[in-house]
Amino acid sequence: MASLDWIKEKYIYVVVLVLLLTMLWVIYVFQAGQMDVEAAKVYLQALTAVATLALLYYSYYNVANKKDEDIAHLELAVRPIFIWELESIKGGAQLSYKAIKHPIYDFRAVLRMGGKELKLEERHLDVVEAHPGSDRKIDVTRFISEAASKEKSRLLELEFAYHSEVGGRYEFTFTKEILRKSTGFIFQHRKIVSAKYPWRKEVVTFED
Repeated sequence: MASLDWIKEKYIYVVVLVLLLTMLWVIYVFQAGQMDVEAAKVYLQALTAVATLALLYYSYYNVANKKDEDIAHLELAVRPIFIWELESIKGGAQLSYKAIKHPIYDFRAVLRMGGKELKLEERHLDVVEAHPGSDRKIDVTRFISEAASKEKSRLLELEFAYHSEVGGRYEFTFTKEILRKSTGFIFQHRKIVSAKYPWRKEVVTFED
């Protein structure tokens, strides 16, 4: 990937050098009397067209890169930090989450386990430092009990998606192992599976 980016950045210099050498070759052949005026004009016009297209593509590439950089800088300046936890409370199960540093918009959480699914949505989640009590505590005991069935161990998948205040979309996928006990549940082995940031086109995956 790094070598490909380097080629994209430096290719214009190679193209210009090749075009100059080709033009010198055309002039040399013409001066040597091995090419007539019309043929020389055709070659030079073709080389000019290639040079124009190369410069246009180079300009487009630079503008696109600058746009990506601007988006990254803007997002990093207002990037919200999302904190969540799934824990056992009095024999039940509670999902808690909050936003710190910056607010979250269009929040969506999806919990999947045992072929069942639970969706949670919120339009706006305030910053907990500035608005105490804006953190959320959701009782998910019923969902966990039904999805876990009678099995002693299950793997829960959690997907979180939200937007920053400038519109960037963040997506994260986690898993957490759930153990059923006579007194309730034990939640352990939290793992991040993937992450998608607004300044990256590709999804970042995490392996063991």
